[in-house]
Amino acid sequence: MLIISREQVDNLIQKLTEPAKLDECRDEIKRMLEIKAALLCKAEPQPCCGSYEEIKTCLTSETQILQEVLNALDEGNVTRAVSLLTEYKGYLE
Repeated sequence: MLIISREQVDNLIQKLTEPAKLDECRDEIKRMLEIKAALLCKAEPQPCCGSYEEIKTCLTSETQILQEVLNALDEGNVTRAVSLLTEYKGYLE
């Protein structure tokens, strides 16, 4: 699936409260990064969707936030990961 939903992110935030599920969360973030990377590679200009540069900028920003979430998890900073995921949900609206 190439779509990341708000519900998926909300579920991920919930899982982060359970230390036993951190590895599962890390794997899910990696899959989300793969999705965004694939979309970025496949992005083509579409007249109905704004300019290519706008799309590329948005996907790049989303990818950066997800990478920061992964870095926060690797550092054991769950609070920062949750904060970043909450910020990320704004991109999904």
